[in-house]
Amino acid sequence: MQDYDDEPVQRPKWLAWVIIIGMILVVLGLLNLGVRLYIGTPSDQATAAKTEAVAQQRPELVQGQRLVQGSDCMRCHGVDRKFVGPSLAEVAQRYQGRSDAPEYLAGKIREGSVGVWGRTIMPRHPQVTPEQAVLMAQWILALPAPQP
Repeated sequence: MQDYDDEPVQRPKWLAWVIIIGMILVVLGLLNLGVRLYIGTPSDQATAAKTEAVAQQRPELVQGQRLVQGSDCMRCHGVDRKFVGPSLAEVAQRYQGRSDAPEYLAGKIREGSVGVWGRTIMPRHPQVTPEQAVLMAQWILALPAPQP
């Protein structure tokens, strides 16, 4: 009778190569992401220029901009890019013609929304006061239309 516990289990050599190649790909992907976050993209720089231009043209909107950037809005909305929800520039473009647009958007910010922009759900933000929500909506509506 033999004791098989003393012999190591033989694994195929190709398995080690697959693991090594997979690890290399993960490291390269993380490096790529890190470089993109560190350097930024030209669109990020253009977005920063747009938001600064709005702030310079209408200084009363700076408080709304600070509220938007200080809240969790930017987790789902980009200024120019669509993430989970529509971009803020698309929101501004859609509601530009409405006379009650600031109040309407302020209500959407505080109460949330479902089905307006597809199947995406926008959660409620009851911690935002009605006055803050109006300031945020005014800043969003002042953003220039998105570039195609």
